[in-house]
Amino acid sequence: MDVLNQQGEMIELDTGFRFSDAFFSLLDFIKTPSSEDASRTTCESQCALFYRDIMNYAFVDSHNQHLADGRLDLASQNLNEINNLSLDYLTGLKKKEFLKRKLVSLEGEVYLGELADFSLIMCDLDKFKEINDNFGHSAGDDTLALFGVLLLETLRPSDFAYRYGGEEFLILLPETGLKEATLVAERLRLVIEERLQIGNYGLNQVTAFDLPKSKIVNDEADINDAFFLAKDVTCSFGVANYLDNDQSTDTLFIKADENLYIAKENGRNQVSA
Repeated sequence: MDVLNQQGEMIELDTGFRFSDAFFSLLDFIKTPSSEDASRTTCESQCALFYRDIMNYAFVDSHNQHLADGRLDLASQNLNEINNLSLDYLTGLKKKEFLKRKLVSLEGEVYLGELADFSLIMCDLDKFKEINDNFGHSAGDDTLALFGVLLLETLRPSDFAYRYGGEEFLILLPETGLKEATLVAERLRLVIEERLQIGNYGLNQVTAFDLPKSKIVNDEADINDAFFLAKDVTCSFGVANYLDNDQSTDTLFIKADENLYIAKENGRNQVSA
């Protein structure tokens, strides 16, 4: 839908959001005293939950109104606030809560013929508990944070990556068949294997580094910036395709999870599809 803003320019509005019953239920939710729900103890927590659920229904209408009025600063601020609430603070990936809505959206696009297909990648950092146990939770957090950076750097802008659990991640690949999705998973596997290392420079604290293996040394050396490797980090991947699994997201998840289990059972640091 296109409208004229105050400057006489045509602005394309996002039509993904509707004032549905679900939206008005959210307004009632906000107005409900927090004492009736122990999980909503502050105004900030209520607003966070509100914006989280709004994100599940795409962009609020006020965003479109800001665009129509030419208030791009307010529109940008609105989107930034919503986007920040949708991100996992540690990895920079989307939170698990926003996955279901995206799946519904992709299913609808396939049904309407707007999208040919999509695939799902499940990935899990191998033996992540050993990192926390041997090097501390700080090193574990650094590993997760760097993993998120490498993931986003490797994926396309049109892909969607989510932190699904502690060290488990999901990736949705629109317009991607099983063969292509398997290649994406293999590319990610190689990036993690080659660049994500745990170690230290000299006496510095052991943590995660993005470091080519060519720069790693395993023994003491008379080099001030020598990197001493403590552990390689690897990841296992399970891949599944929507059309190949009866166009059912439930079956899609089951298949990807089964393939991830196979990758783990066969020795980790590999892709199964």
